[in-house]
Parts: sequence; C-alpha cells; structure tokens
Amino acid sequence: MSGMSKDGGFTPFRQSFFIRSLLFPLGILYRLWTASIRFQQSEENNFLELSQNKDPLVIFLWHNRLFLAGEWHNRFQKQKTCYGLISASKDGSWLETFYGWAGIRPVRGSQNRRGSQAIRELVRVVRGGNNAGITPDGSRGPMYEAKAGALAVARLTKSPLLLLSFEFTACLRLNSWDRFVIPYPFSRVIVRTRIISKEQISKMIDDQEATEFAKNALMEMTFD
Repeated sequence: MSGMSKDGGFTPFRQSFFIRSLLFPLGILYRLWTASIRFQQSEENNFLELSQNKDPLVIFLWHNRLFLAGEWHNRFQKQKTCYGLISASKDGSWLETFYGWAGIRPVRGSQNRRGSQAIRELVRVVRGGNNAGITPDGSRGPMYEAKAGALAVARLTKSPLLLLSFEFTACLRLNSWDRFVIPYPFSRVIVRTRIISKEQISKMIDDQEATEFAKNALMEMTFD
C-alpha cells in the first residue's frame, strides 16, 4: 500500500502482513540456498585491508548481483548493520521483503520518489557507523549504467567506497532488464572487492567524475 504522508510526502508501497506471511517459506528456502554458496576470494582482493577496516562503508554493486549481497555481508561484515536503498515503487515492495530475508534493512527511495529524503536517511545511518548498499544502475537500469549522484552518500559522509562483485561458476540468468543472476545451490562464487579510500573520493571534482570513476572500476571487476 502507498499514499501521501501527513507532511505531504510520498509513502512507499509496502506488502501487507498477509502477503509477507505467505512468502515466509520462500524466505527460509532463500536463506538455506545462499548459506550453501561457497565464497572464494579473488587473488586480486586485499582481504586484510577490508577485514581491518573500521570505518562504515558505502557498498557499490550492480543490481543483477543482489541475490548474494546479504549473505556476503552476513559472513564478512557481520560486525556492522547494512542498509540498502530500494525504490519506493510497488516493485520495490517485493525487494523490501527480499532484503528482509537477507538481513538488510531497507531505505525506500529513488530518483522519482523520495530521492532526496532517502539520501538523507542513508547519510544518517552511515554517520551512525552502519554500512550502506547502493546499486548504481538503480532498480530499472539500463544495466551497468551508473545513475547521476550514485556516489552522493560516500561523498557527503566522507566514507570509503567498497566495490563488490561476484563471478559465478554455475548460475541461472533471468530474462529481466539486468539479466539478474541466481547461483546454483552449493556452487562456488568468486568474490571481487576493491576499496576506494575517502581521500581518493574527496579529490574528485564532482559527483559526475566520481560516479564515472566508480562505474569504470566496477566494470573491470565484472565478469559475465
């Protein structure tokens, strides 16, 4: 359901308790599925740097890699809570349920609805010591095209940016705009990470330059 809030703002669509209850068995299957995945760190990763990092992170990954985002965070960033940006649309209400299964707390908003409010909420949670996950190609694409302002949270909070990607050895690709990837149970998934320091981000002239830099760096880690 959605509507107008008391202050005139847009209230995001949300699934009813009844629908969420019906989906509960699917959530259990999802958690068992992702728990079976065997993560392997890429040789290029500086895993020690990531494990020793104490700063909250703004995590960038493409939309079609979301299936394993929560499981990865639960295993390797469990000391922090992760918040994820989700569209305020009806489609986003299903993703909100999916995020809940993955252990990620949702922040609802997009370029067209609650965009500035969602950015403020993410800035607040990152300044509170939590991680924030953002898909730079948004909820509707185009695939692998970073939206303007995608790096705003990292720049405003002066936080490191973590680029995250998964390479799949056995998977199913959906016929969606982003060819969403679902790995087979018990399959091996190669994790690719790269930290871009807050000092490096602050040296960039504006959001456009920073976003283009992050997009190109993330594409170098993307293997389809």
